[in-house]
Amino acid sequence: MTSSSSATPITNTSNRIYCHCNLRCTIYTSNKARSYGRKVYRCSRNRSEDDCNFFRWCDEVNDMPYDSDSHCAEEIAISSLRDELLQIKKLLVIILSVIVAIAIKNLLTTCNC
Repeated sequence: MTSSSSATPITNTSNRIYCHCNLRCTIYTSNKARSYGRKVYRCSRNRSEDDCNFFRWCDEVNDMPYDSDSHCAEEIAISSLRDELLQIKKLLVIILSVIVAIAIKNLLTTCNC
């Protein structure tokens, strides 16, 4: 079964808009009659089971007033938070690996094989 889409994805690596999944949004161009050609930010997992349903018109985001200094500070804070989360993920992988190794060792030493 095929499904029709009301938007076409656009590749844009300079996009700084993130969805609720904390993924960089994909920009789509609307193909619907009432909004034809209008650009929209959507979750990169658009129309999948993991889609967080993030939706924001690009022209509304670009027209939002903001103070460039506070906006820049916010981006730095978000980037720093992402770095910290990545470090936490790495530590969790190490901890889980150690736990699994200990569990396997205990199983092998208690096994009467």
